[in-house]
Amino acid sequence: MSPDHLSSSASDRLANVPRLILLFLVFALSSALPGLAAAQPSRQVRLTGTVRDVQQTAVPHATVVVHGLGAGVTPRLAETGRDGQFALILPPAEYLVEVRAGGFAPVSQTIDLRADAALEFTLEPAAVVEEVRVVSASRQDELRQMLNTRVDVLTRARIEESGADTVAEALREVPGVLTRRGSEGAAAGGEQIQGLDSRQVLVLIDGLPLVGARGIKRGGVLNLDRQTVAPLERIEVVKGAASTLYGSDAMGGVINLITRRSTSPFSIGASVAGGSRNDLDIGVETGFRQGAWSGLFLAERHELDGFDLTPTTFDDTGAPYERTDLFAKGGWQSGGAFSVTGLVNGYRNHMTGRSIGELGPQEDDIRDSTLNASLAANWLARSTTTVELRVHHARYDEEALGWLAPPASTPLEPGMLEERFTRAEASVSQLVGTRQHLQGGVEYSRDRYAGVNRLRNEHGEQVWTGTAWAQHRFTFGAATTTTGVRVDRHSIFGTAVSPKLAVNVRAADNVSLRASYGRGFRAPDVGQLYYRFMSPSLFYQVIGNPRLEPEYAHSLQVGGDAAFASRRGRFGVNLFRNDVRDLIDSVSLGFVATPAQLAAIIAREGLDPSFNPVFGRLLLTYRNVADAVTQGVEFDGEFALTRQLTVGGAYTYLDARDDDADLALTGRHRHHGHVRASWGDARLGLRANLRGTFFSSWIAARATQDDVVTDTIAPRFALWDAYLSQRLRDGLLAYVALDNLANSRDPNTGVVLPDGSAAPIYRPEYGRAVRVGLKWSWAR
Repeated sequence: MSPDHLSSSASDRLANVPRLILLFLVFALSSALPGLAAAQPSRQVRLTGTVRDVQQTAVPHATVVVHGLGAGVTPRLAETGRDGQFALILPPAEYLVEVRAGGFAPVSQTIDLRADAALEFTLEPAAVVEEVRVVSASRQDELRQMLNTRVDVLTRARIEESGADTVAEALREVPGVLTRRGSEGAAAGGEQIQGLDSRQVLVLIDGLPLVGARGIKRGGVLNLDRQTVAPLERIEVVKGAASTLYGSDAMGGVINLITRRSTSPFSIGASVAGGSRNDLDIGVETGFRQGAWSGLFLAERHELDGFDLTPTTFDDTGAPYERTDLFAKGGWQSGGAFSVTGLVNGYRNHMTGRSIGELGPQEDDIRDSTLNASLAANWLARSTTTVELRVHHARYDEEALGWLAPPASTPLEPGMLEERFTRAEASVSQLVGTRQHLQGGVEYSRDRYAGVNRLRNEHGEQVWTGTAWAQHRFTFGAATTTTGVRVDRHSIFGTAVSPKLAVNVRAADNVSLRASYGRGFRAPDVGQLYYRFMSPSLFYQVIGNPRLEPEYAHSLQVGGDAAFASRRGRFGVNLFRNDVRDLIDSVSLGFVATPAQLAAIIAREGLDPSFNPVFGRLLLTYRNVADAVTQGVEFDGEFALTRQLTVGGAYTYLDARDDDADLALTGRHRHHGHVRASWGDARLGLRANLRGTFFSSWIAARATQDDVVTDTIAPRFALWDAYLSQRLRDGLLAYVALDNLANSRDPNTGVVLPDGSAAPIYRPEYGRAVRVGLKWSWAR
């Protein structure tokens, strides 16, 4: 397909989007319409309740599960507020109401609900594992044991317990997930889920995409090591192809950052921390909840010095940076039937560093910023019908400056980049009778890039996507099935269909089994299509390839979860296989020495001459080069030995291969796992934990010459971290975090080769680090 054909047909394809969406929704909803009217109750009743502990203190954030006492009735969920109260609107029927909260034994009541009613629950302390709620698996609130696809969850309690300051640091304990922490990310080439790298993983905030120049800046998703956890309620990780619900970029999975809400009439807090590398973190927050209105506002400042593991060279290993984060979330709710939520978050980052350029040693100065803004309206039309509308706009801007190191101090060609992303969506959720749940929606998004020394067309390139999706959930007996389909109409690549099929079986009260299949689709991103970059420092050039084909994946997940010993323990297992066809990868076409050689490469490879590649540089581009397979098994579990002491861990075995070449993929660990022990005494206000993460050896680099493949194998390593916190008085907390206790570093650190050059660093880990801080909070 030629670029001319692509551009000429884009408008024709977009013109068909409304018709496609309309026809698809009519088809998806029509099957439910005959039974819809009959299934609607003649009236609705209100169920309220209060949850307290044995000292009659309100228990906030307890999970309330309402089971209809009929075969295959879909459960309903609610959560208690800061006052320990909850409310649900339900059709008249007989229900079993269960209340669960971390650290307490579950309790339940049966009620024949024919009129408005109020219940009271008293929870008794017990050593139990934490109850986990999930929204990312199916765009509805569910308990972990009800899921029919693999989702890992890090709750706020778990994040605070670990002492993690960033999303990447928290995600280190999720099986099958690799993230960069500090500088260590080179160990696995960035973020991965089940061996699929960052380009195939979608990062969301409250279900909407975070921008960060995806596909151009840093090659994939945002740098999660600088994404703060301060505003987060929990982090959810969806494993395998999630394209049916979340679209193209979710072919390998989803990381959904769920933000918190204010639950107090008024609250205020502040934090300060400092440590190694002149680490400085300062944060303030305030929140309120008055009547129908609520709001939460946070501001943070982060500073960190750089470091150098190769002192014999001019360049830095890790660059110093300064960053400011802002977050605001507000909402209005009218009587529980209608609510509006607005969210704004962003950062401003400044990074400096040193590198070796084509003209010699140089100094770099990079400033970038993002802003994400969204507005969501949710209408509970009746107890069984919910309508949601959301709009989202995000922007990213970067300016990269450089100059030769003194005494030359000559300015180098600047680089500038901007991204503008807009998305609008509407969805409907409908309970049909007591056994069926139907969801459907439409979406439209536009992603536009422009910049200097970043794109073929500096004035900008953009893509549009129109989407319709539907999902049907059916409960019968102890089993629940979910079928779904998504139709994407891409402005360049036409129509793609992403189906999903999943099942969950409650084999026993505390045992659930699940299996899911999903087909993923990922259109090449703007960077892979239109990137044009002349590196000012590393002697290479990168050009895009408009002739790329989309990637497709088939993902299979099979596993289950079991709670045992009166919910003091939990164990989970998940087998997975992801087949990716037409995987897009960066390929080197060699060093171009002369204009004649460049012309020959353009003719041989069919490159687009409008990218204006030059001679005198290494030439890199993108190709559909392989059919990749990642498969393996994940184990995870936790056990509450006492009310104070909990132990847990996870292990992942991964086999990731290029099927065409029959070679292992680079940058993947075959074995990866972690262990943790956490102890806390609420009476003493003391909390401590020890965590270890283990990585097997991996292929750090691969070279091919005369059809002979040579791999560079980097050795296995382990990282141990510790955290200790003490409540000094009400609202005031002191803590110390020790990272990399054993000072694990790349074995080439400080090694000088016979020619006087520094040995390559494949794992640029700074080493042992300490951070000490204070947190203060007050709530009315």
